[in-house]
Amino acid sequence: MVPTNIAVIRSRDPRVREAVRYTLDSLGLFWEEVHEPDPIKHMISIFPEEAEFVPVVTPSVFVGSTALAYFGGDKVENRKSPPMPSGFLEINKERSPFFGDKYNFGCERLSRTNPVFRKDGNVLVGYDLFRTISYFLKGGELSLGIRGVKTPDNRINLDALSEIRGVQANVPVVDVHAKLLLSLLLFLHRMEALPLVLKRISPPGKKGALAVSVPILRVRRRRGSLLGKLKDLLKKREIWIEKLGKIDQPITLFAGRGEDYSPSEIGEALVSVEESGHEVGLLASPKASVNQDTMLDEYRELAEVLRRGDLGIRFRIIESTAIEAWDSASFVRAKYTVVGDVAKGFGYALGTSKPFKVGGSLWNLPVLGKVRRESPLTEMLNDIVRRGSFVVLDTLTEMETIRLIQEALSRDIWVTTPSKMIGRLEEVHAIRGSFRYDRKYLEGKLVSPLPTREVQVIVIDPDGKESVIETSLEANKPREIKIRV
Repeated sequence: MVPTNIAVIRSRDPRVREAVRYTLDSLGLFWEEVHEPDPIKHMISIFPEEAEFVPVVTPSVFVGSTALAYFGGDKVENRKSPPMPSGFLEINKERSPFFGDKYNFGCERLSRTNPVFRKDGNVLVGYDLFRTISYFLKGGELSLGIRGVKTPDNRINLDALSEIRGVQANVPVVDVHAKLLLSLLLFLHRMEALPLVLKRISPPGKKGALAVSVPILRVRRRRGSLLGKLKDLLKKREIWIEKLGKIDQPITLFAGRGEDYSPSEIGEALVSVEESGHEVGLLASPKASVNQDTMLDEYRELAEVLRRGDLGIRFRIIESTAIEAWDSASFVRAKYTVVGDVAKGFGYALGTSKPFKVGGSLWNLPVLGKVRRESPLTEMLNDIVRRGSFVVLDTLTEMETIRLIQEALSRDIWVTTPSKMIGRLEEVHAIRGSFRYDRKYLEGKLVSPLPTREVQVIVIDPDGKESVIETSLEANKPREIKIRV
């Protein structure tokens, strides 16, 4: 019996540790962070940047400056940090930038288009992979200043982001770097004739997750005349918010201080929407993204209407940077944020296609775009399926919302709310496992601190063939698995 578990050597840099956690969890890998690999327990190790020196006792992936420290090599490019990329990664015809130093090693090169090398049964990555990922998780591009990424009317300029990146904004660049790491782990497992074990994040039968976001920019304009106001008072008409509440699939309405309403004025409709199984979050004003007193005032008003806290926040436009918006949302202890321009279209502004945690507590959900008549809706939904994305899409009318839901369901996309999406991620990420292989059977144990329904475990054998185990887990109750490989 030999182990098939992955060890990640603990980095001294908290930003790198956060990037490692996001990357490996988004791939569905079983892994643990350690100070030193144990050859009895671990088969593959990952050495991220700035790791303390530890003995090399297992086949390993050495990243960037750590590979340079262990095996020597040369810096072939030493440009300044962002916003200019130091180079580009190419995987499956997708280009993705990386930042920081690039390294060359005097050994076998595994890829013509990527700086990846092999030496003594180990893989060397010739750039600082996790620092690049950390750059995007910290909202790097959205924090370059108004002139860099904003239009004159203070909106996020996706064209400017594309120019800074060197690739189009509709490429989730973090996914490309994560895909490279996964391919290297598969390479080492095949080299050692061992299977690789992963968790499928989406529920069985689903190819991604979509939260339908409906920012309430206005309800209806008040009539100016006294007679018109009297008619509105005497004849209560069903507003479109109440119509949306009757949709079968869960959606999320973001309410704030719109052009013709406040949350208090439409409180009954919002409470009714939540009672129907939907979700209501705060549509924050631009000022709230930089002024914590304003954020607290707006957050409290909606929380009092809904009689609950733990709200999510959708920023229609941010006044300054993503980092400041996250700080403002963290101040009121929001559950999650959606930071992106309501008016813009298809693009992963923060470079990710799955939610990630900011500062260890606040979830940020990537927003893919806004559904409009001219929107490439088919392209956006196909991209969700292709990448297994967990994203938000904005709609502004009842018909747009219905159309989006129907199209998503036809592609086996899980239509849900941000809170349920985050709950699924937390449940699956929390599952831990240890596995051993005897060249015939893979045996292992799964355990989770949370009850988790319908978990699929994927086993990729050394020849690339996949086997799937479907199970459910009770809280803190180990479950044994055994599969013929």
